[in-house]
Amino acid sequence: MRHNFIGMVVSTAAQKTVKVRVPKRVMNHHVHKELLMHKNYLVHDELDQCKLGDVVRIEHCRKISKRKTFAVAEIVKPARTWTDPETGIVVGRAAVRGFSATAASKKDFLQDLYLKEIRGYKADPKASKADVTTKEFVAPKAAQAPKSDIDLEADVKSYEKNGVISQ
Repeated sequence: MRHNFIGMVVSTAAQKTVKVRVPKRVMNHHVHKELLMHKNYLVHDELDQCKLGDVVRIEHCRKISKRKTFAVAEIVKPARTWTDPETGIVVGRAAVRGFSATAASKKDFLQDLYLKEIRGYKADPKASKADVTTKEFVAPKAAQAPKSDIDLEADVKSYEKNGVISQ
């Protein structure tokens, strides 16, 4: 099964590449407190469809560049936008920093989305066959004894007569 993570797009500066921040909760055993950690992944966005603040599901894929080994599988929740009533300009989410505070107040939001995604996942048998790059195992044929012109039965009978082999 491929690695799947759910995180928020924090940068769209490069072409066909977005930076996704994936949070995870870690228990600190020294102070017995749950901490919210995160890791940033460079993710391939083939269609350049992700915007700043989108919550996306990323999936592990073949290595695309030195640091890109994930691709955007789907946009789980588009970014909140606001339309200025006077000018009609659509303004995206300005502060990405609020993601950590939002995740801390709603601890289980991303985990619930992730678990819902995993529970609803059903493998497509046709797609899984296409992803496999190895050949199916075929057992080798059984080895056959070499054919010989020597008459072994006559040799065994002569040995028995001479007493070399006793029965």
